[in-house]
Amino acid sequence: MTPIHPQTLLIALAIEFVALTLVTLPASRMWPVASGMGRWSIGNACLGVSMALLSQRGVAPGILTVVMANGLLIYGTHSLHLAVRSLYEVPPMPFWRRLPPLVCWVALALLWALDGSTHELAWAPGRVVAFGLAMLWSAGSLGQELTLRAPRPWSLGTWYVFVAMAMPLVGQFARSVQYAGTSRLSDPVLAMRSAVPLYAACAACGVFMTYGFFLLLNDRLQAQLRTANARLREDAATDPLTHVGNRRQLDTVAANEIGRAHRYGWPLTVLMLDLDHFKRVNDRFGHAAGDEVLCAVAAVCQRQLRGHDVLARIGGEEFAILLPHSDLLGAETTARRLAQEIRDLQLDALDGTGVTVSIGIAALTEGEQGIHALLERADAALYRAKSAGRDRVAVDDDNAPR
Repeated sequence: MTPIHPQTLLIALAIEFVALTLVTLPASRMWPVASGMGRWSIGNACLGVSMALLSQRGVAPGILTVVMANGLLIYGTHSLHLAVRSLYEVPPMPFWRRLPPLVCWVALALLWALDGSTHELAWAPGRVVAFGLAMLWSAGSLGQELTLRAPRPWSLGTWYVFVAMAMPLVGQFARSVQYAGTSRLSDPVLAMRSAVPLYAACAACGVFMTYGFFLLLNDRLQAQLRTANARLREDAATDPLTHVGNRRQLDTVAANEIGRAHRYGWPLTVLMLDLDHFKRVNDRFGHAAGDEVLCAVAAVCQRQLRGHDVLARIGGEEFAILLPHSDLLGAETTARRLAQEIRDLQLDALDGTGVTVSIGIAALTEGEQGIHALLERADAALYRAKSAGRDRVAVDDDNAPR
């Protein structure tokens, strides 16, 4: 069987990395959130050009096939490292971490210059060692990023990238050890015995690395999507000013709590709170002061309520509180405590002017299935509290509580 020539493998590798660049480049435009994909495309492009130049060893000038080719190979691997950092939104890399590959490449260029031409290989072992050290640093740094940043347990994409980067690295390290202890003058790129297995491994790992990076990208996008959806759900159920629940959240929780109350015979009550003369606060002190009052009242209520109670802002200055497992007596005690705590508020924005609330209370009755009727009765009790002079608590007595 005719052996595969290293130059043939290098040309195949160049075509492969160019193809991978053409695949990843549109992806960097389709998913702008993944800034790492652009760097990954740059890395693949550099590797492809490097392989094309290496395939011309002995034909094209050495400054292209040695200095530039190895420089692009080192920079391409470094770009893959930067792509992983970008994907995990890591801060910019310190300058000192960029120096070792650059120093190794400069050493490689100097050793080539000492040879005088591409046909004199006295310093070839030194070039292999310098290149191996540069790759060890870049690939090792990439592996470190995966170890530190990738969520545990590792996903399939993380393993693909890690293993695919490690295999050529091990091969390059073996070549460096081999050439470090020899003085034979053979071109390390065209040496059949050591180059062919390494190039074959690179051909397989190049595809696996890019596929693994796509999987990493998918994992990252899925995590961002889950976070965004959770934030949307939270925003949909939260009042943007006071950061307490809104009517949507109240309706959702109340439907479950009312069902449980009927099923197990538990009491359930609702408080309706309305700030007294709130329009005067806005007119006299401004809407910013009014917003501060609303936030302060909401904070007071949250501190005084139990963990399973639900506070929601359902109007401009109106709040509703759902109290599971509380009868009318317990709800009235809670309401009077809240009224006193709000009465004691001292806000700089109001220049010493106090804040008061009127509160209406209603309890769930037999056969009452929804929150709407319960809120209406609590609102009617609130209206009576307002009519009686405000700054007081009124209990619904139209229907006897269970």
